Amino acid sequence: MIKSNAEFLDAASERECAFYVDYLLKNIRSASIKNLRGNSPTERVNKLNEELDNLIKKNRAPQNFSTQMRSAFKSTQLPSSYFRWLDKKDERLCNWAWCYLKGKTKKTETDLEKDVIKDSELLLLAEKAFNIERENAADRQSDVLTAFYDGEADAQQQQDILDHLKSKWQDIRANEGITHWFEENNPSQWAWAWSYLQNITQRPLEPAWIPSNDSEKKAAVIATIDLSDNVDRKALVIDKMKKAWSQKKFREKSSGKKPYSISMTLNTKQKLNALAEEKGMKINDMVEYLVKNEYKKRNFNE
Repeated sequence: MIKSNAEFLDAASERECAFYVDYLLKNIRSASIKNLRGNSPTERVNKLNEELDNLIKKNRAPQNFSTQMRSAFKSTQLPSSYFRWLDKKDERLCNWAWCYLKGKTKKTETDLEKDVIKDSELLLLAEKAFNIERENAADRQSDVLTAFYDGEADAQQQQDILDHLKSKWQDIRANEGITHWFEENNPSQWAWAWSYLQNITQRPLEPAWIPSNDSEKKAAVIATIDLSDNVDRKALVIDKMKKAWSQKKFREKSSGKKPYSISMTLNTKQKLNALAEEKGMKINDMVEYLVKNEYKKRNFNE
């Protein structure tokens, strides 16, 4: 008998698998725990489906019992209303939450060897939710929700983690130094800022992710700075970045030119204005044009 997708049970976590086993044993007396044992989550889920299939064939469990089980498990999850503050339209928030949880859910070999794991509740979220690199805030928000629902944290633990995220986000959101500095519709500035962060040699900030386009470079710069826990270091980086950008703009504007002051009569100034207007040039460009032409007439070497 080949089950339809609606009848087939799947479990994204040990928590979900354990719930189904417990639910089946409590509600169907004919179910046997011996038939539900396995050496891995995948094996236990397969055993669960086999047992449920046999019970349905023997009319000892209703045909739609798998649907009932899924609904029962869903009711144990934290309601979606608790996640509304993680608005997918808030790009900065979603990017930060995705990066923060991605880092916190990753168990390193050092953590396991020392048996010293910080933020233990965060490790209950599903690490696999962050396996794919994303290019927009909406996908990152979706991954965050998956990390909660497909992880090992129960509803209370999920709520505790959300409270922790909210508290941490309030402090980060209050610092708008970098977000207010970025110019609208200026991809060259965003690309420059990303390059600037990559070229910091002393105490560099770990990049949030590697952006694939200029728009993502802006988001990656903001997320990289948001992820820094050192407030003083963060402020210093932002301040130096702003000054470096101002110097760059000044150099571009000057283009190697230096201001000079010359005196002339009003009549001469009026004639200069008329010549500049005729050529469609600025006054300083007109002066350079006249000087260069006179210089060429005298056959001086450039």
